[in-house]
Amino acid sequence: MRIIYIDVDTLRADHTQPYGYHRPTTPNLQRLADRGVVFDRYYCSDSPCLPSRTALTSGQFGITNGVIGHFGEAARFRLDSGHRPDRDRPLLGQRLQDHGWYTAMVSMFAERHRAYFFHGNFREAIRATGEINDEQAHEINAVALDWIRRHADRDDWYLHLTYWEPHTDYLIGPEWVRRAAESGPAPAWPDQAAIDAHAEVYGPRSALDLHYFRGPRDSAVPHAMPDAIRTREDFELLADGYDGAVMYWDHHFGELLRTLEELGIADDTAIIVSADHGESLGEQGSYAEHGLANEPTHRLPLVVYWPGVTDDLPDDARHCDALLYNIDYAPTLCDLLGIPIPPGWQGQSFAPALRGERIGSREYLVLGHGAHTYQRAVRTRDHLYIRTYHPGCFRAEWESLFDVTTDPHLTRDLLADEPALADRMRSHLAEWWTRYAGGPGALPDPMQTTLQTGPTYYNDPGQYAQHLRDTGRAALAEDLQARLAPTGGATRVSWHAPHIPDVRLAERK
Repeated sequence: MRIIYIDVDTLRADHTQPYGYHRPTTPNLQRLADRGVVFDRYYCSDSPCLPSRTALTSGQFGITNGVIGHFGEAARFRLDSGHRPDRDRPLLGQRLQDHGWYTAMVSMFAERHRAYFFHGNFREAIRATGEINDEQAHEINAVALDWIRRHADRDDWYLHLTYWEPHTDYLIGPEWVRRAAESGPAPAWPDQAAIDAHAEVYGPRSALDLHYFRGPRDSAVPHAMPDAIRTREDFELLADGYDGAVMYWDHHFGELLRTLEELGIADDTAIIVSADHGESLGEQGSYAEHGLANEPTHRLPLVVYWPGVTDDLPDDARHCDALLYNIDYAPTLCDLLGIPIPPGWQGQSFAPALRGERIGSREYLVLGHGAHTYQRAVRTRDHLYIRTYHPGCFRAEWESLFDVTTDPHLTRDLLADEPALADRMRSHLAEWWTRYAGGPGALPDPMQTTLQTGPTYYNDPGQYAQHLRDTGRAALAEDLQARLAPTGGATRVSWHAPHIPDVRLAERK
């Protein structure tokens, strides 16, 4: 038995064929789905990259494992003391190794995000290139396929591969953009009216500041991404660039599948395809970014092929619509392999769904984002409630409520119209927080303890406010500064009393 986990950065579920996308972006992923199970409501508990992958491999929410953001204390994984992993909360790879599995990865994720604890999952970690950058699919395959060929005659290995398409910038040639454009029309939303309204939504990776990153920039790949989103044509180019990058990844995924077939191990190799997070493509005014605790950012694709288990399922068992977290993955994998699930993991196994059984669903999920904003959200089967704790540089409302089933693009805030529903969602969030951070033995919530600094690693709010003024948007700069001001008349203080020089000591000198 062999297992390959395909980690596709920024892959939005509804832009793939197993999730009903109208463009033929992922024929090879569809081939896998035809023999596997597609999970329709699978979400990362924490976003984006670093919090999500930490949750995935720790089996714990960021509020527990400590990683809710991308820098400083918000990115500090809560390590255990001693010389061995804690038996109650090992990393997934450590658990596999303890039960005889050889674990390896081809990824530069740990270096990119200074997440060196991530190496604890693997006995062997390989970077495909000498650069700490967004490696392209052909570079990953050059190393990964060589590794697979060299280990084809071995059993019980787990290989984690990170592909960076379709993360911005879309580093694909013009031919892939053209293929996407010729494959069918771009998504109908946002229309021109929505794009016009988004001119009032400020923030890095918003319509008018599409490439703002620690300062204003032009597109580095103008054949795949416009400088800004002002017209429907601009959006169509962006969609073509994104979908072209998805097509480029799927092409190389097909190369991997063919290699397994050529080696004669395709029928004895489990393949799991997922992502760390999705991508906003206009929702809430955010473009080509994963900066909010919203539906397009947190919903993930998950397609699982497990030999001897999913091959002959009936059609009605090839989709599962239970509400699931990515922290459910680690216990599911252990369940399938007959490995005891550590008690410190917070996810739940969904292995029965892979066997064709109908499984129960959670009443709600709680989702957290901590890199570009500080937000937590509650997702039920139909609704999404979002609470902002720090807006970063983005025009984010303190609270919002959407019916995702009838309004998938999050265009109508129901907060004022549905007060009872809003109260129920707030109570879900409070219940979840109390369970994981509000009782004896709980460690402090890192989203609260780092709130004074907030999500300011990528963009400084003061500099961005000046940028808004410099580009004729002074009213928007004032709006941002008002959101950043202390509320309720609170006084901003430091963690420690300020140092007051002792005049008497100076006089003695």
